[in-house]
Amino acid sequence: MSEALSKKITQMVREVVPEVTEWRHTIHKNPELAFHETDTSALIEKSLLESGIDKIRRVGSSNTGICAELYGTAGGEGRCIGIRADIDALPIQEQSGVNYASLRDGVFHGCGHDSHTAILMGTARLLSRFREQFSGCVKFFFQHAEEELGGGREFIEAGVMENPHVDEVMALHALPDILVGEIGVRDDFMTAGVDLLEITIEGKQAHGGYPHFGVDTILAASTIVTTLQSLGSRELAPTDCALVTFGRIEGGISNSYIGGPVVLEGCIRYLRKPTQELFHRRVREIAESVGQGLRARVSVKITPEAIPTCVDRACVERIRRAARGAESVKNIVELPSPAMGGEDYACFLEKAPGSLFRLGVRTPGGQHCPTHSINFYVDDDALTVGMEVMTAAALDALGV
Repeated sequence: MSEALSKKITQMVREVVPEVTEWRHTIHKNPELAFHETDTSALIEKSLLESGIDKIRRVGSSNTGICAELYGTAGGEGRCIGIRADIDALPIQEQSGVNYASLRDGVFHGCGHDSHTAILMGTARLLSRFREQFSGCVKFFFQHAEEELGGGREFIEAGVMENPHVDEVMALHALPDILVGEIGVRDDFMTAGVDLLEITIEGKQAHGGYPHFGVDTILAASTIVTTLQSLGSRELAPTDCALVTFGRIEGGISNSYIGGPVVLEGCIRYLRKPTQELFHRRVREIAESVGQGLRARVSVKITPEAIPTCVDRACVERIRRAARGAESVKNIVELPSPAMGGEDYACFLEKAPGSLFRLGVRTPGGQHCPTHSINFYVDDDALTVGMEVMTAAALDALGV
């Protein structure tokens, strides 16, 4: 990309960033949970119409996802690229202290989706102003229901990656571990695969003073939890990564009785298919053998939820090039390891090669506020960085 074009992008980003910031604050104040993003979608659609986007359609069972298309007018066939942002919020009570805090009790954009959405709205506006310089198509995917990991699959089922076929996809995600002005990249796995895990333990009821007459399900459940926690550290190579996490335990009778049913709910997180297969087998074997040893009946249910997000090296290099030419980018951080959270952007990467980069959102000298925490915070200056890198990368992918 020429220096003149980079400077033009920088100038145009400066022109739109006040409105983009306003969009972001509006979305942040009015967060909506997965499959209920009605007001958010209406705001997105309004901005896209004002930006002169060619086609806009709703996606998904809730009709809250949006797929929009922008066609270049330079002539020729051209490529088709897709850019995705997630738009839903979390069931968390915000305590960030910002003056544009959530107005909806118990709902909070605690993962940065409001900034992702505003950045893509701004990127759509910018690319519409460059349409005379490229042929082909840009598809904008404003994806609903990422937090429940259902919206991405609904987008794919709706055929958004075809007609025209998407040659390359890109996305960003806020990361409070790095500072505003920094972007984080990796050349392989960005996020983990996630399988839901439910283990039910049944025993025999007895008085707590006479445990030998019963089968203690609490003991069996505790043994299963502690044993499975060591699975990754003892049955995987140190260069691989996977884990079993339990987030909910329910069961028992009272402080004086044992043997009531116990249910464990958690997840298996992995990066590689052989590791997933190993963990599926060993989780069942260990849980059932613990139950057998303690005379409890154990059943294991594993439900695949999300696949790992694995990016394409050439597409990530495009992000690096765009970042090197962006005035707002101060540093490119080579991320040492993938995140073990799930991300259904992986659904799009099953259909086309692509990239996912991390956007630094922490104010220099500011507090580190992890995603999904009550005080999660995105510095508004990150919006400039996101738009500048994404616009430059998109134009590069389109051959401008």
